[in-house]
Amino acid sequence: MKILRKVKGHDLSEKYLIELGDKNTVEALYMCDPERTLTFSSTLCISSQVGCAVGCAFCATGRQGFVRHLDEKEMAGQVLLAVKDGGKNRMPLEAVVFAGMGEPLYNMENVTAAMLSLREELGLSRHELATAGVAPKIEELAHFVRETGIFIRLNLSLHAPTDEKRACLIPMTARYDIKTLLDAADAYARLTDTTVRLRYMLIKGLNDTEEDAKTLIQRLAGRRVKLILSGYNDNQIKGLQPVCPGDIEAFYHRVKNEISCGIFRNFGAEIAGGCGQLRRMHYKDKTG
Repeated sequence: MKILRKVKGHDLSEKYLIELGDKNTVEALYMCDPERTLTFSSTLCISSQVGCAVGCAFCATGRQGFVRHLDEKEMAGQVLLAVKDGGKNRMPLEAVVFAGMGEPLYNMENVTAAMLSLREELGLSRHELATAGVAPKIEELAHFVRETGIFIRLNLSLHAPTDEKRACLIPMTARYDIKTLLDAADAYARLTDTTVRLRYMLIKGLNDTEEDAKTLIQRLAGRRVKLILSGYNDNQIKGLQPVCPGDIEAFYHRVKNEISCGIFRNFGAEIAGGCGQLRRMHYKDKTG
């Protein structure tokens, strides 16, 4: 494994394109957050698959198709490469985020093995994991947390208040509807004594209306979750437009008094920080 390309951002983020032993490539994103607007002040977001089979409409990785799972060593290897590259000039890494290329719960055996390996090699036992919603695996992940003592903040990609709207963005909705996912999130929160974060990416004209806000409030009331708002990280996908910061603030004020809510700051937007963006750019550059 080796770092094929690296791009630095003004917000101290660093995006890596990493070449694997078989010449396939994956991405990792270092995020420095001293003010702790996220859970941790220094994190590395890594990939769990080459490509992705979920096919979310907004995701550059999903448009590249699925190639294969990463094994335990390839996931831990991304972390080792980034830590060595950063050296003493960066804050010590506090956690690893499994939210890069791929759906980690489709590769859960290798993901959990990588977590155990990272604890042994680097002393890292705190993580975040983002899923598009593989409901049956969420409870299995909770039992892994209870058995090992490894902390995993679960991030569930919601992105819409109704099944109809969510299905336009995440095909997996056809298998696991929103109620099923929210019930799985409740079970995870109960078993791990944590609060599940529901990621809600605002897309202009699609999921950002006052009616969307009202529906969200109704669906999430009384559940042990926190809604995390963000703006669509523009992937130049036809039909999807990012909102402006003011729109995110307005949506936040519509819901904040009714449900637990926060705003996520997109890291690395200027350096192709979104999932799959740098990889797509790299191959476009090579082919002209």
